[in-house]
Formats: sequence, structure tokens, C-alpha cells
Amino acid sequence: MSTTVYLDPRMYDPELEAYTLLRQVNSIMDTYNRYDLRREGLTVPQFTILNHATPEGIPLSEISARMLCDNSNLTGIVDRLISKGLVERKPDPQDRRVSLICLTPTGAEKLRNIRPRHHASVSRRMQSLSEHEVQQLRDLLRALYQGLQEPSQEKEHIA
Repeated sequence: MSTTVYLDPRMYDPELEAYTLLRQVNSIMDTYNRYDLRREGLTVPQFTILNHATPEGIPLSEISARMLCDNSNLTGIVDRLISKGLVERKPDPQDRRVSLICLTPTGAEKLRNIRPRHHASVSRRMQSLSEHEVQQLRDLLRALYQGLQEPSQEKEHIA
């Protein structure tokens, strides 16, 4: 997959250019992930849910918070994973209003098979960066993520 980034440095300030590049990189990585996971019979959201699910169970609300989406967006995806025998939905013994998403033995086995290949694919995609650059990128993205989580005047304008 060859993609040309169309950025005219005269038209962008550094923040806008960084933002645009983040979106483009995310889009390319997401496309690769979709193709890789399609071979495994999964979508990217299904794989993400499997990664968050545990044999003991995790509340659907916690998975949706980690995925930055609403519970209602995940219900159908979880239903498809249930029909594949990869997860099951159980009521939380502490609060029966809460659904726990439990990884089945079949789902755990599928993850054990997929994770090493997925990790190798991600590593191949990052090979244009040195190990040090990957660490720097990770640290910068963590700092940006944490900064976006802090209360600010910007968030007041969203509501």
C-alpha cells in the first residue's frame, strides 16, 4: 500500500500538521489491521473486545470506556462474538444490571494464535523507526493523551 501524504508546509502550522499526520497514520494502520484481521474472521472492534475480555468477565461499560465509544455501539459486536463462541455475556453477581463479557476457552485460544502475528505485523509497520524513535513516539503520544484527559477550557466548549 503506497500512500502519499499531501501536506504543504506553508499551509500548516506544526500543530495542524501533526494532527493531520496522526489521522493519516491511524487510517493507514487501521486499514492494515482490517485486512489482517479479516483473514482471522474478525473485525478490528471484535479483536479489541477480545483483547479486553477476561475469563472472569469485564463490564461492557468498562470495555466501551477503553474503546472510547458508547455501550450501544458494542452490543451487536458482542452478540456476533457470542455467536462465534468467543465470548459469553453473564450478569455481574455484584450488580445484576451489569453485563460481564467473559472470554471463552475458544476465544482465549483464538487470541493466543492471533496476538503473535498481530504483534509481528505492527512491528513490521513500525520498522521505518528505530527502537529509540519508537520509544520517543510512544512517550510523546502518552503525553498528548494524558494532556487531552485533563480538564481544560476546551472541554467546556464541547458541551
